[in-house]
Amino acid sequence: MSGQPLKLWEQLPGEGGEKKAGLEKLLGSLRASNFGEPSPYLTVGHDHFDLAIVGGGIVGLATAREVLKRHPHMKLVVLEKEPEVAGQQTGHNSGVIHAGLYYEPGSQMAHTCVRGAALMYEYCENNQLPVERCGKLIVACNKKEHKQVEKLYQQGVANGVEGLEILNSEQVSQLEPNVKAYSALNSPNTGIVNYWLVGQCIANELRKTGYADIKTSFEAKKFEKTDDGKVRIIGGEKIMKGPRIEVIAKHVITCGGLYSDRLAGMTGGDDSKHKVVTFRGTYYQLKPEYRTLVKRNIYPVPSGGGIPVGVHFTPTVDVRRGHQTIVGPGACITFSREGYQFFDFNARDVLSNISNSAFWSFVIRNFGLSIAEVYRDLSRSAFLKSAQRLVPVLTEEMVEPSFAGVMAQVFEKGGKSAGDFIVERKVMDGLVLNVRNAPSPACTASLAIGEMIADCAEEDWNWKK
Repeated sequence: MSGQPLKLWEQLPGEGGEKKAGLEKLLGSLRASNFGEPSPYLTVGHDHFDLAIVGGGIVGLATAREVLKRHPHMKLVVLEKEPEVAGQQTGHNSGVIHAGLYYEPGSQMAHTCVRGAALMYEYCENNQLPVERCGKLIVACNKKEHKQVEKLYQQGVANGVEGLEILNSEQVSQLEPNVKAYSALNSPNTGIVNYWLVGQCIANELRKTGYADIKTSFEAKKFEKTDDGKVRIIGGEKIMKGPRIEVIAKHVITCGGLYSDRLAGMTGGDDSKHKVVTFRGTYYQLKPEYRTLVKRNIYPVPSGGGIPVGVHFTPTVDVRRGHQTIVGPGACITFSREGYQFFDFNARDVLSNISNSAFWSFVIRNFGLSIAEVYRDLSRSAFLKSAQRLVPVLTEEMVEPSFAGVMAQVFEKGGKSAGDFIVERKVMDGLVLNVRNAPSPACTASLAIGEMIADCAEEDWNWKK
């Protein structure tokens, strides 16, 4: 080793410099200020916040928005492992604003869906985002299914859904000539929106407050309590070995979606409960010349199997994919939590399913349905047969492949899908709150879920309004 003394410069080029207006415009005032911080232990890579929200889907973003509405000077960060927010479940779904028909009266799902739908319409109108209150028909193909229509009507009325009406076959034909129905429930307040775009809008809104930062490409890998009673979150870009980036926060809320159980486990929550199982929803779309086959959402009655409501027709206002009518989704079990294609495989994810007794109870209870969903995912003709029950004039020549989404589902003991949102509170000595289950109608309900989670945070952490 050379005897020459070690010489260290005081700063790196650009370190501790003035705030850059271009950076502020793109990533917000808070990021620009932190980037110009001269201390290497306070700048980007070692940031300090009042609150960290882990998960940049629409639920995490809506929660951050609601917290800042109530506490406008709270310094918070949203951490997202993908290169952009709203990239997973939020950006790969039907884009439907649900009215609140499917959920048990008195449940959080029922309340937040009805309120969330009203808030979503208001938010989109205030921010001039594409949104259409196009309505929905839930179609009974025979007398037996009509009982489901009646049940949904009663449930929707109990939940406060307005404008519901049961239609006979002739009335359905007048509204949608290509739909064949024994009867249908007409829900005029169901709509369509682009949730990915809503997510981008909320993210921009957060950055403009000057009190919020959004760190994308930050995969949280470890949570630990500091000596002064805060939470250190250690993470970095997924797949990469470094650099190690730290965020220190007084409190943490996790909204991990596809990975909610694993994030909860890392914070000290009970990861033996509420394990996530993922299902792929494959979509087709009508070719442009057939895109106006229907002009509202056309849904089947629920299958009763505890997984999504079935193959349906939905017109879209998707700014990335264009104006289309999509047909789907299926609900095929995946072999990877990000299994957007049938043969995507992750050994850890498969082992998680194998060791999940609640999942196996679901499979046993719904064996025929489970096999049918796998077959439909592999067979285009089998997939379209489900759609042809609603619209018999549909042919294979009218459709082309579209996108796929992956949805997280939690099963309870006995194989029943969890019937409500689940929030795990007072984890890590009261510093962490985990959102453990937020399936559909989470996008519709997101702004109301944000209110619900903010209520929990204020109660647990004694925040004063």
